[in-house]
Amino acid sequence: MPFCFMHLIKLAIFLLALVILVPRKEIRRLTIYGMIFGSTYDVIGLTIGHLTNVFRWINFAPFGYEYLPIDSPVSWCAFYIIYFYLLPKHKPFVYIFPASGIVMSMIYSRVLVNLGMFIEPNFLLRVANFTLWFTLATWGYLKLNDYIEKKHKNVHQKVIGSS
Repeated sequence: MPFCFMHLIKLAIFLLALVILVPRKEIRRLTIYGMIFGSTYDVIGLTIGHLTNVFRWINFAPFGYEYLPIDSPVSWCAFYIIYFYLLPKHKPFVYIFPASGIVMSMIYSRVLVNLGMFIEPNFLLRVANFTLWFTLATWGYLKLNDYIEKKHKNVHQKVIGSS
């Protein structure tokens, strides 16, 4: 089996975990957040990594375009859908969850390097990237989700009030 299929296997694992862990209704609701905070950030990060030649995916052969593998943005989208679905609602745990995500992402990126799928930056750059990513994603999700829920509640109250 060609090594480039490792990228598709990784993607299949993420999608399988998504389907097993998250109900279909929640997948539909959280997909936009996964696309914003997972896929978009990943593509921007990979573009910066490519332009600066600091980090990049390798060995993805026909499963990508230029410097972007097709599995990475889709995998991060699936990951963040799972992440937001499992994100605790209570304050102390909301802070622990991103910290856990940072640690697990650091471990995961090291595994990808060991498998020969990724060329990574130095340790501090990885920590800074994942810290920024998880902080921004968690804060952004909580703010956007709260705003949408309040707006939906206000619209619902206006509809009931006018009846």
